[in-house]
Amino acid sequence: MGTVITGLVIVMGLAGLVIVLIKPNRRRIVKPPARLFAHRGLHGPGVPENSLLAFQKAKAQGLAVELDVQMTKDGKLVVFHDATLERMCGVKGRVSQLTYGELQQYRLAGSDERIPLLDEVLALLGDLPVICEIKPHNGNSNPALCELVCEALKDYQGEVWIESFSPFIVRWFRVHRPDIIRGQLSMDFIARREGLRAFEAFLMKHLLINIMGRPDFIGYYYNDQALGLNLCRKLFQPICLAWTVTDPALYDHLSHRFDGFIFETKPPDAEE
Repeated sequence: MGTVITGLVIVMGLAGLVIVLIKPNRRRIVKPPARLFAHRGLHGPGVPENSLLAFQKAKAQGLAVELDVQMTKDGKLVVFHDATLERMCGVKGRVSQLTYGELQQYRLAGSDERIPLLDEVLALLGDLPVICEIKPHNGNSNPALCELVCEALKDYQGEVWIESFSPFIVRWFRVHRPDIIRGQLSMDFIARREGLRAFEAFLMKHLLINIMGRPDFIGYYYNDQALGLNLCRKLFQPICLAWTVTDPALYDHLSHRFDGFIFETKPPDAEE
């Protein structure tokens, strides 16, 4: 009998620990500022991702956007996804090791578009809702980057949420700027290791890192499942956003799991 009781105590203790680890912030938002967010702007053939042209196209349709932010060698905030220039500019080099001036000699995906500053993009968007993904290419914990983002966002007229794959960046906002809505990005990191160790991939997949940032919302890859995600949703009902939806046929199927969508192909009947 004593062994059984001890076992139950251990199981209950572990269950309690998991609940503490996956717990998000208290719910302070009812719904996202938009149901649809154009992933890296409204891009496509001849319109590179994260370009001023892509954001102009999104604005023309009144679409909220998701964009990526990282810091150059000279401390400028640029809107660019990858750590390196190879995929989008066809040259070698890391964004974090080049100055903004050096980056201006390159063009995006063979177009006339260049890598824009965050300030330029925000000025263009005006007051549209924005999700700003802070890339951890400059380091998983980068207070200088976070402070620069806050400075850039302070006068923006629209609603801005931040998100990151790095729980250390999400935690920075929890501690230093709790007024800003923050989100934890994740996916099945066990299937896609992405440079993480097995233990780190397990923690990330199951949102056991929520204890660090206590996120207001969860951004999860639309096609992945995780016990930690399901428990978090069932117990705490956080806002959940799906990324990145490319098939219009999926929206109805996903609508019971997600409150909003970061998309590359929007539903044909969407008004946003």
